[in-house]
Amino acid sequence: MSDKDSDRFDRIDTAIDKIRTEVDDAAESGKSAGSKATKEVREAIDALEQKVDNFRDEDEDN
Repeated sequence: MSDKDSDRFDRIDTAIDKIRTEVDDAAESGKSAGSKATKEVREAIDALEQKVDNFRDEDEDN
């Protein structure tokens, strides 16, 4: 993987972390902290992160 590709994945990781932080902050400041919707959003972020990791692994193998 080139440095450019590595930087791209680093930016994606940073963006996912920021989204996770913003969702957590929004949930904590509102009444939705334990809601089903909040849980589903967090699970969707985790799933996205896993898919990006899989994509990164495939890219490294090529």
